[in-house]
Amino acid sequence: MPSRTGLLTAIHLANIAKTLAATRPFALNTLYLQFHPQVAANVSCPRALGRFVASVYQSSVTWLGKEVDLRIVTGSLRSHNGANFEAFAKKSRPATVDYLFYDYALGAAGEEHRLAERFPGVQVVELNKTDAERVTLPAALDEDHQTYRNVVLGGTFDRIHAGHKVLLTQAALLATERLVVGVTDGGMIKSKKLHELILPAEQRIEHVSDFLQDIDDSLRYEVVPILDPFGPTATDANMDLIVVSTETARGGAKVNELREQNGLNQLQVYTIELLDDESTVDDKEDKISSSNQRMDLLGTRLRPRKPAPAHLPPKPYIIGLVGGIAAGKSKMLERFRDLGAGIIDCDKIGHQLYEPGEECYEQVVATFGREILHPDGTINRKALGAIVFSDRGKLDQLNGIMWAAIAKRANEQIRTMHAEHGKEVIVMEAAVMLAAGWQRNCHELWSCIVPREEAVRRLMERNQFTEQDAIARVESQPASNEEMVRHSDVVFSTLWSYEYSQQQAERAWAIVQRDLKLKL
Repeated sequence: MPSRTGLLTAIHLANIAKTLAATRPFALNTLYLQFHPQVAANVSCPRALGRFVASVYQSSVTWLGKEVDLRIVTGSLRSHNGANFEAFAKKSRPATVDYLFYDYALGAAGEEHRLAERFPGVQVVELNKTDAERVTLPAALDEDHQTYRNVVLGGTFDRIHAGHKVLLTQAALLATERLVVGVTDGGMIKSKKLHELILPAEQRIEHVSDFLQDIDDSLRYEVVPILDPFGPTATDANMDLIVVSTETARGGAKVNELREQNGLNQLQVYTIELLDDESTVDDKEDKISSSNQRMDLLGTRLRPRKPAPAHLPPKPYIIGLVGGIAAGKSKMLERFRDLGAGIIDCDKIGHQLYEPGEECYEQVVATFGREILHPDGTINRKALGAIVFSDRGKLDQLNGIMWAAIAKRANEQIRTMHAEHGKEVIVMEAAVMLAAGWQRNCHELWSCIVPREEAVRRLMERNQFTEQDAIARVESQPASNEEMVRHSDVVFSTLWSYEYSQQQAERAWAIVQRDLKLKL
């Protein structure tokens, strides 16, 4: 479906909930809300509508739905010229406007005809028609109208959401000349929940810059990556105000401590309340946050479906599942079996190949010695693990023996499941998927991750490992979470409740079933 963009010019702000809801039938992707020039003429300064902007963003999901990217053009409050909305519709951003919405009657039919001629192909829509001469403002306007020449704020700004929009918009309303935005990068993002899913800094910087230019192109913006909590505030003498949230309020005081040490002026600190998430569910945070958004990505396809590799037949559809130790991938595999997938557990195949009489048995014993055997002649995998997980070279030796044999046995099982049991989708799980290169024999790759500290905790609890042994096992994994996510089409995390993990599995399974049905 093509992207649809609307531009709403509003004069009756007290009715904004009803007006925004009236745009839902148009199935918009992006909606720009700008203020009629008469609104600007009736408020003392742009900052007066700061609280209104925050309340609209907080409730926008309720009024518009999650699919609509609402952007409130506060720059229209700085201009009193009556053609402002036409200028916005003509400028390069957004590239196209499909609908011009008005919350008042345009008047004579000639005015609507003039708009249609000036913007060919654009549909003009009157919503909740009322008299344009009667401006209705929110019940309460911000009383503090002080503004500052140079304003600064910082954050991760991953996949811009309503909370980000409030922070950035309030900062822009407070500034008269320049707004500096620090976007966290490097080690600073490692403490974030599901940090492996955070977009690269260059993309986040681009998204912030685009949003700011959209809402107010009259200010000068400097959007820069930062590798420490202070960024430009440590050295820039031309700053007047720092914007923080209630969650990061202590950071404002820390900034001023450093500025005092560096002989710089103290910054005024403006604190913004975090927005409650009106659509939150169990397992998620109560506030609107990037963490919640990243949780929503679990079990969804992160990138467009790739064409099938030329060497793979279209059927059966093979999905590789990779995950670190104690990440919950075995349970996730059970979920897909219950949903109807054929299941290949490469770890179990490896265990089978250790049995006496199997082709790998003699090679493993000859390589690592008979001290790895139980009295009955079977391989003591715990003793073998103690050897290979403490010596990377010996682990590579073991892998060289096992990987080719496991792949051969897995391919045999795949053929049997498809030909004899009619399995159209087969999920093949292997911790060494990427290291062995087996993802090249899959139509797509899925991964299951948990934070390092959670994997250590689970190993200590489940396997009765010491903390040192658990850490050694985690650190010896063939692929990091970051590497697995980088190669994955779908990502799961079992960090939360059983039910939430089940939802992820069902979501991914539904996507595959839909795509295969569409292809057929």
